[in-house]
Order: sequence, then structure tokens, then C-alpha cells
Amino acid sequence: MGISNDQYFYYGTTRKIVSVFGAMFNDIYTARKLEDGTLTNTARVPLSYGPRSKFLSRIREETQLSNTQSKIAIKLPRMSFEIVSLTYDTNTKLQKGITRTLPSENPTKKQSILYPTTYRIGFQLNVLAKNQDDALQILEQILPYFQPEYTVTVKEVNNNFKSDIPFTIQAVTLVDDYEGDFMSRRSIIYTLEFEARVKFYGPLREGNIIKNSGVSFSDPAMTSEGLPYTSQQ
Repeated sequence: MGISNDQYFYYGTTRKIVSVFGAMFNDIYTARKLEDGTLTNTARVPLSYGPRSKFLSRIREETQLSNTQSKIAIKLPRMSFEIVSLTYDTNTKLQKGITRTLPSENPTKKQSILYPTTYRIGFQLNVLAKNQDDALQILEQILPYFQPEYTVTVKEVNNNFKSDIPFTIQAVTLVDDYEGDFMSRRSIIYTLEFEARVKFYGPLREGNIIKNSGVSFSDPAMTSEGLPYTSQQ
């Protein structure tokens, strides 16, 4: 059993928020300095979507590779992020049936949409480095922007209007994943927890614009016989 085109809707809300979150951390660099403070080298920190465990597993495997194996080592430092939670925001619950009117390409029509349902999406950003200085350079390019929120304006519902999405930092934790002898690769991991309040909208409805209205009322002072007087506009 299929559904009609009138019933189907999809605005890519979650995909859009994931893209926005990744874009916030896609232009971070680390640098090497001489003793006098002169920069000798800068490198952009790679960023990808995926769980931290996947990258840690690859790092641990690299210590067991022989010289004849061609598997490429993971470059550190790097960052990864993923969605870790999705919960309903009870603080923004509105009365059911409230609609919002939107402009339509047809001047004789109007579009309406129910007010959204708000959810809290939890993101986890992991900073992986093999030395503390690289990790701290990355952190100092992130933390000053969150006090504790950083707001991004995004286009909603097929670009019909804009809304502000706040990203709030919840916590920062440190894990030093060094185990074993001095030949093992060290992994310093800073985990940053974020939360975004995201609005999910229902389908757009299109209807006619009301141009005429009629009102019927009774007023004995306006008719000698007390008959109803009708006014139309």
C-alpha cells in the first residue's frame, strides 16, 4: 500500500543540522613553532562523522602492522563527531492545532503549517591527538565561541523561512588512552558534549485565500418588524 504525493513530506531537517554542526568545526588548524614563536608549519585538522571507537580501533591496529602491510595509518590530530541522543523537549510544548501561515507562489492561495515539535539532539565531538599541545590548540579554537551557546541561522521547510538553532556545550572531558610500552602510540582524547534544539515540521497545506465574508445578526432598532438584518462585505 503506497501513499500519495500529498501525504509525503521530508525536509531533511536532521541531515541539515548534522551538516551545520560539522561546518562549525571544519576550519581548525594546528601549528608548529620555533622557540622564538615563529610558525614553521600549519595543518588543517581532518573532521569526519563516525564513532570514536572506530578511530581508536584503527590506531590500536597500527601498532600490530608489519612493514609489508599497506594499510595507511590514521593521521593525528583529527576530529570526529556523531549523534548520541534524541529526546523530546517538553519545555517548548504548544497547544495542538496552532498553525503558521506562509506565502505561496500563487497569489490566490496560501500555505499553512502546524507549529513544530522541538527535540533536543545530543552531539559528541571527539578531539584525538598524540600530544597534549595539539589537543589544546584545537580546544582553544572551539571553546571561546560557546558561552555556553552558539546560535546558527538555518533555512527551514524547503527554504520558506529562517530560524535560529542554538548549539549549547554541555561538558568537556579528557581521556588519555596511553597503555603499554614506549613503542605504543599514545592517544589523547578530549570529548565535547553538545546539545541542539531542533524543530521538526509537519506537511505544508495549501488553501484558498478568504476574500468575502458574511455576517447575520438581529437588531430590533434597525428593522421596524424586528426581522434579521443581513450585512455582506
